[in-house]
Amino acid sequence: MKIVHNRQNVIKHPKQALLKLEEKVTQSLLKKETINIKAFSSELHDIGDAFVNRNEIECLNKHGKRLAETLVKLGDNNLAGIIYSLMIRLNPKHTTVVEQVATNALAIAKRLNDPVHIMARANDLKEIYRISQPGSAKHLKSLQTEKRALNDICNNYQNVQKRYRTLSRKMRPVEAYELKLAAIRYEIAKILAKENKTAAIEELLAAKEILEKYDKGNVYIKINNLLAELKK
Repeated sequence: MKIVHNRQNVIKHPKQALLKLEEKVTQSLLKKETINIKAFSSELHDIGDAFVNRNEIECLNKHGKRLAETLVKLGDNNLAGIIYSLMIRLNPKHTTVVEQVATNALAIAKRLNDPVHIMARANDLKEIYRISQPGSAKHLKSLQTEKRALNDICNNYQNVQKRYRTLSRKMRPVEAYELKLAAIRYEIAKILAKENKTAAIEELLAAKEILEKYDKGNVYIKINNLLAELKK
């Protein structure tokens, strides 16, 4: 199915444009037609920006969530993930919305076995819990999910790169993911240090081993400081 949209109409009437897009995509999926993902994403982003410019983000959230859930039911997790990613980007101040959407998007990324998007969605959740529930079980779980995804990326970089699907950006060099993994292990260790020193030390030593390949930097210093405290 080809998606052709009039950008000026989208800007003036984003709700009607979104409902029309929903109808076109739903009918195409029911007919087993192939959808042009690039065109779908382009129209969706125009619609999202139009909602923001009209200060109607709640309307986008309502109808975007419904469309994503419909697409999941019809078996197209990829298109649903695109919608959820857009909603996360456009709702930086609506943490309740982002938490719900990121949780749904994380489930999709896991079904697609997509560690890069698992990492990204776990990071969205981590940032919410870091502020609202620091050190909580939810905070730790999001960190551990991000760590597992980063481990997968670092250990299987070429295979992950082959199946990485996004329209807007390429994967970063493996070194960037290794440095991020070290930082995440340190964050996990800070939480574990209160109740499980042994596990915290294991995380810190693993993080330290990663950073010893690079310019050690501030995180390396923090790791050594926390190790010294835990070994007293």
